[in-house]
Amino acid sequence: MRAHQVTRAAAVLCLFTFVSSTSAWADRPAQPEVLTNPDVNEPLQADVSAPLRDMATPPRADVPRRLIPIRRPKLQQMMNAAAVRSQAASGDGALQTATLPTVLVAPGGVNVLGVGNGFPDPAAPGGSYKVQGAPSDANLAVGDTQVVQWVNLQYAVFDKRTGAVLAGPFDGNNFWKGFGNVCETANQGDPIIQFDKVAHRWVASQGLFNVRLTCIAVSTTPDALGTYYRFAYGQNSFPDYPKFGIQPNAYFQSINSFSNDGSTYVGATVCAYDRVGMLAGRKSAKQVCFTTPTTFDSSLLPADLDSADVLPPTGQPEVFLGSIDNTPPNGNVIYKYLFNIDFAHPRSATFTGAGGTMPIPVADFQLACGGFSACIPQPAVAPGTDILDSLGDRLMYRLAYRNFSDHQSWVVSHSVDTPAGQVGERWYEFRAAQNSTDLAVYQQGTYAPADGNYRWMGSIAMDKAGNIALGYSVSGTSTFPSINYTGRTPLDPPGEMETESSLLADVDPVTGKPLRGSQLNDGDRWGDYTSMAIDADGCTFWYTNQYYQTTSSFNWSTRIASLRFPHCP
Repeated sequence: MRAHQVTRAAAVLCLFTFVSSTSAWADRPAQPEVLTNPDVNEPLQADVSAPLRDMATPPRADVPRRLIPIRRPKLQQMMNAAAVRSQAASGDGALQTATLPTVLVAPGGVNVLGVGNGFPDPAAPGGSYKVQGAPSDANLAVGDTQVVQWVNLQYAVFDKRTGAVLAGPFDGNNFWKGFGNVCETANQGDPIIQFDKVAHRWVASQGLFNVRLTCIAVSTTPDALGTYYRFAYGQNSFPDYPKFGIQPNAYFQSINSFSNDGSTYVGATVCAYDRVGMLAGRKSAKQVCFTTPTTFDSSLLPADLDSADVLPPTGQPEVFLGSIDNTPPNGNVIYKYLFNIDFAHPRSATFTGAGGTMPIPVADFQLACGGFSACIPQPAVAPGTDILDSLGDRLMYRLAYRNFSDHQSWVVSHSVDTPAGQVGERWYEFRAAQNSTDLAVYQQGTYAPADGNYRWMGSIAMDKAGNIALGYSVSGTSTFPSINYTGRTPLDPPGEMETESSLLADVDPVTGKPLRGSQLNDGDRWGDYTSMAIDADGCTFWYTNQYYQTTSSFNWSTRIASLRFPHCP
């Protein structure tokens, strides 16, 4: 692998709209760093599969359970910052104090049990699915007629209209059954399922860590159970926490790269994959990657297109956001990055913003649980035990992008500590003019009602009417971990969300017994991400997250629900 060249951009940074944050901007470079000379590779292997409905098989029941460790890219930096942080550290500059009416968005017809405890086991009629991996990493995508949910370590296909199970669960590596390499034989998690709304194709991906591979399957039709073009691409390091964004010019990927044994963080890797070539099944479809030369950059998210009817401006670079920071001298910022790619000339690609040289100032915040520990309480556990990790060191999947023709919007969220000692959901809408990537905060807020509960593991999206839906986990000393959601319309005050609702009932209406419980003995791990996707109709949100039906260990369940604002056209 070649070393990437680093240059300074010729143009100065754009002027950002400043919000309630102070920063030592004099210490920042006047111009962003630009990486050139990318790694350009073709697939190590590629083929076309048999129909998935014919080759996929149910998971084996005798597979040992796996607790997947968390890897924090900037652990030492966060610990150092916590050790010196003043008691007078800033609080939350966007905390919502107003109480709005109950969220207008309502369940849209589907609210069903997803893959997890209680889900039917096709290999044992009448039996229940056995959880094999933790955390759940629940994510989904919605297609023309189907919904695909993928968790650690299996996926299933559902009917979009009724929520009925069409097939599964199957092991994640069944996408590559018969492929003939380690993509077929290994099932290691960190899955992402996407639907290319422009091409009406499914995009499935899974990383293989110690062998440093990204396995990608792109459907040949809109049918998730049909055939797939399959690809195996090499990575130059241990590819942890991969995320994907779908755009018309490429499939974009971000990775937290670690040393071969997964112990030492070495930088952020970003890749662009030749979408046109992959949709055609070309064995020459290229992968173009950069790895930042600094461990400052981490947990980047590529923008993911939701407005299939209004595409990004032609030639616009892909926006990545990440590396959230609230430590001196940077102040409270989220960092922007830009990936320029032309697959006709792949070696001319550039990646701009390395080293935190394109900061966007945001309202003051404190990373949830300090960004490096667990702090979420649960009921029915001994004080200080079986607390849950917030994964507060990073932006949460997805960075949802929508073009409104007269402006562009990006929405994203992360978890923060609040002055009241809770954890809440910080969310942002960034905007830029057409033909511009000069992102600035349009609105932002921290949703944390003063009820003693903690809210984290969020995912956010925006519909074509400008309504926003935000789903997340909620827990407290007297509240079992649950799945809640909130939202807002363009008529609500900027930066404020309506009063939340839940996707789960508290008790069985017949027996009166609790329908939720606490998680025990799972190493404090609670998801690594959830997923708020949106239908190509531009109005219907789909959310998935995990919970426990009873207090137990390694026994999570998931939920899949559709949501819709009543006045979305």
